[in-house]
Amino acid sequence: MSFKIDLAVVDAQEMRLSLTLHNLSDTVLSGWLLTMDFARYIFPESLSKGAINQIGTFSRLRPPAAEVIAPNSSYQVEFKIKSAPLSNYECGIREAFICDASDNYQKTTAVRINPISLKLPVQKAVGKITAKAAAGAVIPQPASQVSVLGVFELSADTQINSQYEQAAAAADWLSAEITESAGFTLDRSVCGRISMVLDEQMPDCAYSLSVNPNSVLIKANSQQGFVHACATLIQLIAGAEQQDNVCLLPCLKIDDLPRYQYRGLMLDCARHFHSIATVKRLIKQLALYKYNYFHWHLTDDEGWRIEIKAFPELTEIGAWRGPGTALEPQFSHLTEKYGGYYTQQEIREVISYAEQFAITVIPEIDIPGHCRAAVKSLPHLLADPQDKSDYLSIQAYTDNVLSPALPGTYQFLDKVLDEVCDLFPSPYIHVGADEVPQGVWSNCEKCRLLMAEQGYRDTKELQGFLLRYVENRLQKRGKRMLGWEEVKHGDKVSKETVVYSWIDEQAGLECIQNGFDVVMQPNRYTYFDLVQDYAPQEPGVDWAGVLPLEQAYRYEPLQILEQDDPLRQRILGVQCALWSEVVLNQDRIDHMLFPRLLANAEVSWSQPQKRCWQDFQSRLQGQRKLLAAQGINFREF
Repeated sequence: MSFKIDLAVVDAQEMRLSLTLHNLSDTVLSGWLLTMDFARYIFPESLSKGAINQIGTFSRLRPPAAEVIAPNSSYQVEFKIKSAPLSNYECGIREAFICDASDNYQKTTAVRINPISLKLPVQKAVGKITAKAAAGAVIPQPASQVSVLGVFELSADTQINSQYEQAAAAADWLSAEITESAGFTLDRSVCGRISMVLDEQMPDCAYSLSVNPNSVLIKANSQQGFVHACATLIQLIAGAEQQDNVCLLPCLKIDDLPRYQYRGLMLDCARHFHSIATVKRLIKQLALYKYNYFHWHLTDDEGWRIEIKAFPELTEIGAWRGPGTALEPQFSHLTEKYGGYYTQQEIREVISYAEQFAITVIPEIDIPGHCRAAVKSLPHLLADPQDKSDYLSIQAYTDNVLSPALPGTYQFLDKVLDEVCDLFPSPYIHVGADEVPQGVWSNCEKCRLLMAEQGYRDTKELQGFLLRYVENRLQKRGKRMLGWEEVKHGDKVSKETVVYSWIDEQAGLECIQNGFDVVMQPNRYTYFDLVQDYAPQEPGVDWAGVLPLEQAYRYEPLQILEQDDPLRQRILGVQCALWSEVVLNQDRIDHMLFPRLLANAEVSWSQPQKRCWQDFQSRLQGQRKLLAAQGINFREF
């Protein structure tokens, strides 16, 4: 390449960086513009020379007018960034190109980017797991598991006896997994030695599994229970000894039920678009480790991913970013159009697929912040040219918030929410409500009039006003509103709203003390886009620190409360998340989720007294064969 960039931390305390652009060509570079994908906000006034224009991660550095770079020379500029100390190479510039005035900035030339030079303290690397693999390894740890003498021989002659509707989907899954792993298909027969029996006395999500020398007996009272039982059996089969097309299952007795009713994963498909095949693959993996909610983050500043028939512009415009589109490139793909969306038929397909595994799909339509893709798609409804409010979102946008004072906002919300309610059978709709920046609505005449009309003193109350409207609309459709912890801002939503505590545990504690139900999702334990090791080459982001496997495993929701504290009844469950700013493809999804997904599964399923880090390590080693068979590109542990 003719150009390269060196980026270095000059002052880690002040977060001052130095950028050096090298001209490796044999011609003078003049009238140039450097375009970068850089995920830290650069304070414009801090540049030692030149100017910066930044929209999200899309950054354009322009030198002083007379600045040229001679052949084999360089241009250096220093600046401060808004950031915690940087710890890994993905904190640096991810992509860049040069263009110049000679062709009116039309031709782009890629720039080689050297890894960022970091000033890091000496950190001990996270060690590898050395425990010996456990036999009969099940994750999450069952409530009760007792070994019995003997083995059950699973072979092509074994049949499945499943006569109950509640067990049908689980039996199909079990049969398909046995076919894939063992190479033979089990017929259905009332004489089958694997029996699934309905036991109406059991709790809905509970199951029992008895493996005896001559039979396997599964009991449950619901589809969920049968699915969970088959997930356990599939794990046992994968880890069992194989001899001459016979799988030797160790005999045992398991009685099991979950600690929390809500066990979820959130996947962000707005920042980077993930295919239907990828989503379905992940849903099956969730079922294997007994998750029961898939939270689908479908809209954000960088992309609108759900077809809304009332507003085709949302996907015609808002689903795409890059050259020639309304949305600037973000998170790579600087020189090409990037994006995608899910049709309503594709979404129905995902919902139907998830239902086979007793997994509820919860959609998230993020409002009133994180709405840049929507605003750019529907400016005639959602943009107010007379609003002079000055704000900067945490992701460096100045135009990503809905206005509570525009009639178009409510036209938009009504039609979008109605279609979402019609499309998703889930009793829950997530509305985001996070990260509305300071300064929004503060210099808007329409907002001032609305505040006067409602008797409000603080612009935050406008957020509460808008969210109360949304909550009422959802309740009329029989839906319960969910939101991140900022959903309480403005103090207008009812206690029927479920709060997801993501910044830290304090918000979750305050919510349950004030009568809200909560789902616990504190970032330092559950955000699996975070790096897993202290090594600078470790993939991921670092804004909330490092999240090793052991830290994810040792999370105990609201540990400050005694286990018998009645307030704990308001903890509906635990959720982990994979945000996709740096998660572009299937391999990266696998690397970030596995094995931490298994640790979180045990946090949300197993009682505290049943959890043991040393024992988990052994059982995790016993899962290697299954993970490999599933084609999961897991991070080595």
